[in-house]
Amino acid sequence: MKTFFHCLLFLFALTLQSAAQKNLPKFGKVDKVDLEMIDCDFDKGAAALVLIDWGSIYYDRGTVGFSVFKTVYKRRTRIKILKERGLTEADIEIPYYTHNNEEKIFSIEANTYNLDESGKVQTTEVKKSSIYSKKIDNYHSKMILAFPEVKVGSIIEYSYTVERETYNLRDWYFQGRIPVRYSEYELKVPQIFRFSVQAAVVDSIEDNQKIIDESISMDEGFYQTKSLKSNYIMHNLPGIKDEPFMGSPKDYMQHLEFQMSQINYNDGRVVDIRTTWKQVVKKELMERDDFGLQLNKKVSGAEGLLEKANKIIDPVSRMNFIYDHVRKNISWNDDDDIYTQYGISKAWENKTGNMADINLLLIKLLTDANLHATPILFSTRMHGLVTPLYPNVDQFNTVQAHVSFDDKYYVLDATNKLTNYKLVPEKVVNSNGFLVTGESGKWIPVVSGKSLYKVMAATQGIIDAQGNMAGNSYVNCYEYARIKRCEELAKSKEKFKDDYFLNPYASLKIDDISINNVESDSLPLEQKIKFNVPLRGTGDYLYFSINLFSDLEKNPFVAKDRLSDVDFGVNQEYLLFGNYTIPAEFSFDGVPENMTMVTSDGTVSFNRNIQVEDNLLNVRISVEFKKTFYPVGSYDEFAEFYKKLIDKLNEQVVIKKKAV
Repeated sequence: MKTFFHCLLFLFALTLQSAAQKNLPKFGKVDKVDLEMIDCDFDKGAAALVLIDWGSIYYDRGTVGFSVFKTVYKRRTRIKILKERGLTEADIEIPYYTHNNEEKIFSIEANTYNLDESGKVQTTEVKKSSIYSKKIDNYHSKMILAFPEVKVGSIIEYSYTVERETYNLRDWYFQGRIPVRYSEYELKVPQIFRFSVQAAVVDSIEDNQKIIDESISMDEGFYQTKSLKSNYIMHNLPGIKDEPFMGSPKDYMQHLEFQMSQINYNDGRVVDIRTTWKQVVKKELMERDDFGLQLNKKVSGAEGLLEKANKIIDPVSRMNFIYDHVRKNISWNDDDDIYTQYGISKAWENKTGNMADINLLLIKLLTDANLHATPILFSTRMHGLVTPLYPNVDQFNTVQAHVSFDDKYYVLDATNKLTNYKLVPEKVVNSNGFLVTGESGKWIPVVSGKSLYKVMAATQGIIDAQGNMAGNSYVNCYEYARIKRCEELAKSKEKFKDDYFLNPYASLKIDDISINNVESDSLPLEQKIKFNVPLRGTGDYLYFSINLFSDLEKNPFVAKDRLSDVDFGVNQEYLLFGNYTIPAEFSFDGVPENMTMVTSDGTVSFNRNIQVEDNLLNVRISVEFKKTFYPVGSYDEFAEFYKKLIDKLNEQVVIKKKAV
């Protein structure tokens, strides 16, 4: 199993190696062999394949009065569609930064390629009318490309250029969700700039570097400089597939990250331009109208709410009163962002907004109610890990409210209708958050404490002489288990019923199901099930499972190898109680043994206690996961234990018909 390594290198101190760059086919020149391809030879069964992903960045003169230099970024991508499910790879959106016209996108070309009936390559150009820009918010837009004639077997290709008034280099991802046959990043960097590069690669990477002479056009003429030209190339990278209980796939993609550190001028001056968290807090957060300045605005119409809140003496109850009002009355538009889209006043007025609109509104109202509320930034588990040593606001995708008291704190997300104020939101629990406080902010761990994912199932089953079990089961889901089930119940009650109570059990039928406490987030989600199931058997023997409605029926960790760490998010606890009565004509012939099983590090435990008295069997089973994160390096041991765990849970009780 490969393990990622991260190393910090200095861009201009890399050992120079020579590597012959392969000549790429020109834009529009497609090999017929690629159009006839039906599978990826190094990632069998892939839905699509990136044939070419080429990027380049160089420096040119900046806009007078704005910047001395600008970067010019060129990108060209060619993708082969292999399966029906790969057609979505032709839905191309190119995000770019539009505030003050700091980033411009142009020179867009795009084609679809197919083979006609005679076997000739047919090119269909994407017309200008099918290329359009869509505004995301006041700072961001995306260019959308609508490719015609795309079908299984097609190749799409597009290229574009982006100019930005910045010194900074773009990061480069060699790997993605679909396999990549060839990926190359070309840099031309004037030697007055000093960058650090963080490389996250495990496969072989070609790097070809040399010093070149070039001139950059300036207002006063041409700026002569020496530049370092670097070409980084990787081949045949399989796609990063989803794995059970995986964090962000992006965390496992091979890539390069860059950060500018210095400018060394020809006159001997050295200017340190490394971004600091202090600069991020001031310039990119608190001085922006769509973030920090929102907290200075008055929310017209909220006076009545604040008057009621300020009459509540207990501060935690006051906090919860405001939190409940915002999350129940302001609707989220499903847009994750740390910057407001409409502003907190409009969000209050229109009863809708994005993540920042709603949570900055919440912070403002809590502050006006004399509570200590502060914005806290996160990268959610599915968005990817953050690097505290890399001051960059783009690492975050959500802002929430951090409310502190003398001896405890709460993290609130008012876009979440299901999470009780006592629970840290599941998407960010047990991670690090960046608290926007003071001059430089503060990194803090945000943990679940004693809260966990807890399922308790109690079943009473009565088996008749014909081998049918009729039963009643009571399933209570607490805390994070409650949230997950409520979310799935809201999507589809039928699918919820199938996924939890029918699909895991062959032949089981539900006679009735009732669900209580859906609206009461302080109570467990209660599910009452009335069921019947015919027992399987051979001759005089019948057998049945005591692992009913536990949420642990199947093993998700069946893959021999795994790329990613196992990340449950929160600790887990499962309790299973059973009371089973067999008919007088039968006796117990085989009963699972009482046992305790624990991992070598003590973080996962399984305990089973079974008692038999005459024709009655009582069961108590507990399973605990006392750790949320299991690194990929220990996957073999973890997967083996999990297999034993599921096997033990699914052991059958055997009963035998008595001799007459």
